[in-house]
Amino acid sequence: MAKDAINTIKISEEKANEIIKNAQIKSKELVKAAAKKAEDQYEDIINKAQMEAKKIMKDSVDQAEKEAEPILKEGEKSLESIKNISKDKFEKATNIVIERIVKVNGNS
Repeated sequence: MAKDAINTIKISEEKANEIIKNAQIKSKELVKAAAKKAEDQYEDIINKAQMEAKKIMKDSVDQAEKEAEPILKEGEKSLESIKNISKDKFEKATNIVIERIVKVNGNS
């Protein structure tokens, strides 16, 4: 009878140890899965933030180009008008500049 009780206790202890071992394995698996899920979520958040930053940058560049367009067109018009100055006006302007330089330096 005592021998049966001891065997029953021994079997119960072995079962308990097996349950503990399985629980430890399962807990390690759960921790590993949770860490993987957290890492995946972190990467997803980072990717979304990078995509949003790229979108904001693109929108800013597009807006700046849109705002700069009239200024560039005005500059191009001014450049064309300067290029289209008649030869006569150019020579007159050159002579005026030369006269002023000569007067300032005192060489006449």
